[in-house]
Amino acid sequence: MRIKILATLLMTVWVTTASAQGWEDDNAKVEYELSCDEQRARDPSMTDEEYSDSLLEVQDSECARVFKVGDIGFGGGRVFYTTDGGRHGMEIAPNHHTTVSYGCVNVALEGARDKSLGAGVSNTDVALAKNCVTFYGDTTIFYVLRNFDAGDLRDWYIPSYGELEEIYKVLGPYTVTEKGGAHPSIPQFFWSSSEDYKNMMSAFNLTTGQTGTAHKAVKLSVLLIRNF
Repeated sequence: MRIKILATLLMTVWVTTASAQGWEDDNAKVEYELSCDEQRARDPSMTDEEYSDSLLEVQDSECARVFKVGDIGFGGGRVFYTTDGGRHGMEIAPNHHTTVSYGCVNVALEGARDKSLGAGVSNTDVALAKNCVTFYGDTTIFYVLRNFDAGDLRDWYIPSYGELEEIYKVLGPYTVTEKGGAHPSIPQFFWSSSEDYKNMMSAFNLTTGQTGTAHKAVKLSVLLIRNF
């Protein structure tokens, strides 16, 4: 009997104390605040676009990661350009692809002739809208682009000539070990998304800094980039 009475007294004290601390409201809820790492984590229900957008939102919050040139970005590649004090900028992909033709042979890309820094996204969108196919039955730059996934991100695009120039200027020579093949293949040169004229694209040697133009049917390398 004494044990039961003691238990009853203890319950009475607990309820009284809890009520005094404001817990008498059955609808009261404790708000859980996500950590910065949790805010950057990808929810399984997110699409690729939603995940990219959520990262951009975090970069505009108190949880923003501040990057400097040379840091490793969200996609696993090196940052080569920053704005907004390092909250936003551009990063290269963690790896490149070689022996890739551009495609779009005999297809003019008049809206994709901007060579400036920042033009890569619009240039790429213009070319994608043409739905270009391969000329020799080989791998095109657009096949690589549509299937590239790094850092769980899919918002990569083909850099403009000015963006390739900036990559070389701030990150230095980019080492390419692959050798050219029998079909015109120059792996040290990288495709830009800047068209010179109907069948020729601006290209850039990321090993030496040499510039040039290349026919869309030849095979060069491609190093994709993304914004953050």
